[in-house]
Amino acid sequence: MPALLALLLLSACGGEDKMDFRGADSNLPPSLIEIYEPVNGAVIPANTDFVVDYAVLRGNRGDYVEILVGEEKPMRINSLKGRHLIHGLAPGKHALLIVEYAADGKKTGGMARIEITAK
Repeated sequence: MPALLALLLLSACGGEDKMDFRGADSNLPPSLIEIYEPVNGAVIPANTDFVVDYAVLRGNRGDYVEILVGEEKPMRINSLKGRHLIHGLAPGKHALLIVEYAADGKKTGGMARIEITAK
Protein backbone atom coordinates (compact mmCIF):
# COMPACT_ATOMS: atom_id res chain seq x y z
CA MET A 1 0.00 0.00 0.00
CA PRO A 2 2.89 2.48 0.52
CA ALA A 3 3.54 2.56 -3.25
CA LEU A 4 -0.05 3.56 -3.94
CA LEU A 5 0.04 6.14 -1.15
CA ALA A 6 3.25 7.64 -2.54
CA LEU A 7 1.74 7.84 -6.01
CA LEU A 8 -1.43 9.47 -4.68
CA LEU A 9 0.55 12.01 -2.66
CA LEU A 10 2.76 12.89 -5.60
CA SER A 11 -0.26 13.19 -7.88
CA ALA A 12 -1.98 15.50 -5.41
CA CYS A 13 1.12 17.71 -5.24
CA GLY A 14 1.28 18.63 -8.88
CA GLY A 15 -0.05 16.03 -11.29
CA GLU A 16 1.66 13.32 -13.27
CA ASP A 17 3.38 15.79 -15.59
CA LYS A 18 5.32 17.13 -12.58
CA MET A 19 6.52 13.71 -11.38
CA ASP A 20 10.08 12.86 -12.39
CA PHE A 21 10.97 9.46 -10.99
CA ARG A 22 14.06 9.21 -13.19
CA GLY A 23 15.89 12.27 -11.86
CA ALA A 24 19.40 11.73 -10.54
CA ASP A 25 18.64 13.76 -7.41
CA SER A 26 15.59 11.71 -6.50
CA ASN A 27 15.46 10.53 -2.90
CA LEU A 28 13.05 7.75 -3.87
CA PRO A 29 14.20 4.15 -3.46
CA PRO A 30 15.14 2.29 -6.66
CA SER A 31 11.48 1.32 -7.01
CA LEU A 32 8.43 0.59 -4.94
CA ILE A 33 6.95 -2.86 -5.48
CA GLU A 34 3.94 -4.11 -3.55
CA ILE A 35 2.57 -7.65 -3.54
CA TYR A 36 -1.07 -7.54 -2.44
CA GLU A 37 -1.96 -11.18 -2.93
CA PRO A 38 -0.94 -13.64 -1.67
CA VAL A 39 0.19 -12.06 1.57
CA ASN A 40 3.52 -12.89 3.20
CA GLY A 41 3.22 -16.15 5.13
CA ALA A 42 0.11 -17.29 3.24
CA VAL A 43 -0.74 -20.97 3.08
CA ILE A 44 -2.12 -21.95 -0.32
CA PRO A 45 -3.40 -25.30 -1.61
CA ALA A 46 -0.58 -27.37 -3.13
CA ASN A 47 -0.71 -28.08 -6.87
CA THR A 48 -3.48 -25.50 -7.35
CA ASP A 49 -3.10 -22.41 -9.53
CA PHE A 50 -3.19 -19.08 -7.68
CA VAL A 51 -3.12 -15.37 -8.50
CA VAL A 52 -0.36 -12.85 -7.76
CA ASP A 53 -1.73 -9.30 -7.46
CA TYR A 54 0.94 -6.57 -7.50
CA ALA A 55 1.75 -2.92 -8.28
CA VAL A 56 5.06 -1.26 -9.24
CA LEU A 57 6.28 2.33 -9.09
CA ARG A 58 9.34 2.12 -11.34
CA GLY A 59 12.75 3.27 -10.24
CA ASN A 60 15.20 5.46 -12.18
CA ARG A 61 16.13 2.86 -14.77
CA GLY A 62 13.22 0.46 -14.37
CA ASP A 63 11.82 -1.01 -17.58
CA TYR A 64 10.11 -4.28 -16.64
CA VAL A 65 9.73 -6.75 -13.79
CA GLU A 66 9.95 -10.50 -13.49
CA ILE A 67 7.80 -12.62 -11.19
CA LEU A 68 9.73 -15.60 -9.84
CA VAL A 69 8.29 -18.40 -7.74
CA GLY A 70 10.55 -21.17 -6.50
CA GLU A 71 12.19 -22.99 -9.40
CA GLU A 72 9.54 -21.95 -11.95
CA LYS A 73 10.55 -20.05 -15.09
CA PRO A 74 10.36 -16.26 -14.44
CA MET A 75 7.43 -14.35 -15.95
CA ARG A 76 8.49 -11.10 -17.66
CA ILE A 77 5.89 -8.39 -17.08
CA ASN A 78 5.76 -4.90 -18.57
CA SER A 79 2.61 -3.65 -16.85
CA LEU A 80 2.87 -1.58 -13.67
CA LYS A 81 0.05 -3.42 -11.94
CA GLY A 82 -1.82 -6.59 -12.54
CA ARG A 83 -3.01 -10.00 -11.58
CA HIS A 84 -1.15 -12.99 -12.95
CA LEU A 85 -1.97 -16.67 -12.74
CA ILE A 86 0.80 -18.85 -11.30
CA HIS A 87 0.73 -22.60 -11.81
CA GLY A 88 0.32 -24.73 -8.71
CA LEU A 89 3.32 -25.33 -6.47
CA ALA A 90 4.53 -28.55 -4.93
CA PRO A 91 4.02 -28.87 -1.17
CA GLY A 92 6.53 -26.90 0.87
CA LYS A 93 7.81 -23.37 1.46
CA HIS A 94 8.44 -21.13 -1.54
CA ALA A 95 9.78 -17.62 -2.10
CA LEU A 96 7.81 -15.36 -4.43
CA LEU A 97 9.82 -12.45 -5.82
CA ILE A 98 9.09 -9.53 -8.09
CA VAL A 99 12.37 -8.09 -9.38
CA GLU A 100 12.80 -4.91 -11.43
CA TYR A 101 15.17 -4.79 -14.43
CA ALA A 102 16.52 -2.03 -16.66
CA ALA A 103 16.03 -2.20 -20.44
CA ASP A 104 19.52 -3.74 -20.79
CA GLY A 105 18.49 -6.67 -18.56
CA LYS A 106 20.45 -5.61 -15.47
CA LYS A 107 18.77 -5.60 -12.07
CA THR A 108 17.95 -2.11 -10.78
CA GLY A 109 17.84 -3.11 -7.11
CA GLY A 110 14.05 -2.94 -6.88
CA MET A 111 12.56 -6.10 -5.41
CA ALA A 112 9.68 -7.40 -3.31
CA ARG A 113 9.79 -10.84 -1.67
CA ILE A 114 7.27 -12.89 0.28
CA GLU A 115 7.26 -16.43 1.61
CA ILE A 116 4.33 -18.75 0.93
CA THR A 117 3.63 -22.34 1.92
CA ALA A 118 1.84 -24.82 -0.31
CA LYS A 119 -0.02 -27.56 1.60
